[in-house]
Amino acid sequence: MQAVLRITQIAPPEVTLKIEGRIAGEAVAVLEQECNSRIDDGNCVRLDFADVDSVDEHAVEVLRRLADHCVRIEHASPFVAALLGEGPLQ
Repeated sequence: MQAVLRITQIAPPEVTLKIEGRIAGEAVAVLEQECNSRIDDGNCVRLDFADVDSVDEHAVEVLRRLADHCVRIEHASPFVAALLGEGPLQ
């Protein structure tokens, strides 16, 4: 089953991407590319995870790596936050 992921950039001044759906399979690379393109432009990125259903193991690895490069996850469910090993993120 192919993962369904929707990424919407919310209006500036800060770069916020609202993420919806499942972050798994090919969707992990898409999310990583979206974040990296904004980081390369000199921006920090906030990811709104309020509507993220789940993340796979590869997504967890990528998200942890992105967190070291000016990417912040907000509004993750307790389940997703626990997978990321950071407790509830708000």
